[in-house]
Amino acid sequence: MKNIRKNLKLRHFRLIEVLAETKNIRRTADRLNITPGAVSKSCLEIENILKTKLFTRKYGSLVPNEICERFIIAGRRVNAELKHLMTDLHTHEKGFYGRVKIGFQTPMLQDFIMKGVSEIKKMHPNLNLTLNYAARHELLAGLEANLYDFIFVNLTDIQSYSRFKTLSLGTEQYIVASMKNIFSIPDVLEKWHEFSSFIWVLPIAGLAMRDRFEAALAARGLALPSRFIEMNSPIGGEQIVALTDAYTLLPLTMIRNLGWPIDSSDVSLRFLPEMQLENGIVWLNDTELSAAAKYVRQLIVNKINKNIEL
Repeated sequence: MKNIRKNLKLRHFRLIEVLAETKNIRRTADRLNITPGAVSKSCLEIENILKTKLFTRKYGSLVPNEICERFIIAGRRVNAELKHLMTDLHTHEKGFYGRVKIGFQTPMLQDFIMKGVSEIKKMHPNLNLTLNYAARHELLAGLEANLYDFIFVNLTDIQSYSRFKTLSLGTEQYIVASMKNIFSIPDVLEKWHEFSSFIWVLPIAGLAMRDRFEAALAARGLALPSRFIEMNSPIGGEQIVALTDAYTLLPLTMIRNLGWPIDSSDVSLRFLPEMQLENGIVWLNDTELSAAAKYVRQLIVNKINKNIEL
């Protein structure tokens, strides 16, 4: 096993990843523009280097095993490091080049992320930035696969996972809102027989706030409203709430950030500890960020810390 680093080549990682996708030697050969014989020979060569099988045959297909999946992840990390190296090589005194990929699902931080990205683009026009809004579990999986440099999400249960490094950037309080009024969640739960009869716009099951809301109801022997619309993004929620005369769960900061037509400054609100989320940034602690990604991360974090009281 001591010769793995000496004998493995970059093309080996690419071949195994394609073979795992196609599960077929001929289709892999077509994809890589080589002969099927070359695919078979290279696969045997890699397995000899690793001294273990990477695939099992099942109904005429090659099925990747756990070691194969681990090998593919290692290859993706190598590829990501090489991309970062290319970015660093193109960085010079006139500014940053390359691409930084950011995932996010944090209403509380969204405005600061957008302002930070806009500021960076003006200062470094040759640095391209990718922003992707997605469900939290998709963002975490994408981060592990090196699809993102870093992500902004709620930090529930992330600290216990060793590959992720986190930085808390603030706690978000949630309320219940219609287009006319806002309410404390404790007040709503105390009058649930009244509020449950309305139409609700709720996060889809699996999102942190939906799960916490269901748990808060269940702890009090209450059930979800019978009439609701589910969404995986707060974008467009205001329009649906207005058109259906509905109630919804809403981060307090979103009233300001998305222009919700309610002034919360004159309302005395109470909060449930279990209905608040700690938001922050997550990156891989075993993958070195490029100089450009470090710069972007720090600028956005500084902008958030400057404007949010932790």
